[in-house]
Amino acid sequence: MRPPRLGLTATTLALAVCASSLGFAQLHLSDASDRAAFRSWFVLLADAQFERPAPEVIDCAALVRFAYREALRAHTPEWARRIDLPFTPTFPDVRSGPKPGANGWPLFRVSPGASARYGQFADARTLIRLNTRALGRDVSAAQPGDLLYFHQPEQQQPDHVMVFVGRSFFDPEAHDWVVYHTGPSADGPGEVRKVRLRDLQQHPSPRWRPLTVNRQFVGVFRLAAL
Repeated sequence: MRPPRLGLTATTLALAVCASSLGFAQLHLSDASDRAAFRSWFVLLADAQFERPAPEVIDCAALVRFAYREALRAHTPEWARRIDLPFTPTFPDVRSGPKPGANGWPLFRVSPGASARYGQFADARTLIRLNTRALGRDVSAAQPGDLLYFHQPEQQQPDHVMVFVGRSFFDPEAHDWVVYHTGPSADGPGEVRKVRLRDLQQHPSPRWRPLTVNRQFVGVFRLAAL
């Protein structure tokens, strides 16, 4: 059977992602100050994984889940010792996020429909399809904390997300940093990488360039919490 044209695949996937998020409740933070606090913590924690990755960060979705979850915690001295950041941030805590319960922490929507279920785990496609909104395929729309989503249909795990950091606390000389985990492969467990957006747009493999002419680049997506 002839494989579908990649352009049709990417376009159809993007439309399906947009349609799946219409009309159903998602996690939204209550006010602008909470959204700003979440964005600051999320971006810092994602960025910090390049400096010293947490053991649980084993692929691209795990990086997003880690930064998302830890951004919503109370950032106490005990938390700071456990996370072991190289400096102490002064961001305010998020006040209105979901709280852990007896059945876990309802961080991500994990099923479609009016009776949606929430959980602590979501893979890359679920993160995009049920927990973000599409901003289009022009990366100039990206703000810190937004996700760049690629769909590589020839891979065993075709869905891949990267976090747009923007200006980094660790590398402040540039304003277009992107951080991501390569994911495991036959060659090893993979690693967290950090690259400037302008360099990613010239990636040696065209299928990883976040450009509108690249059919594997689905687009820029913003977390529903924001």
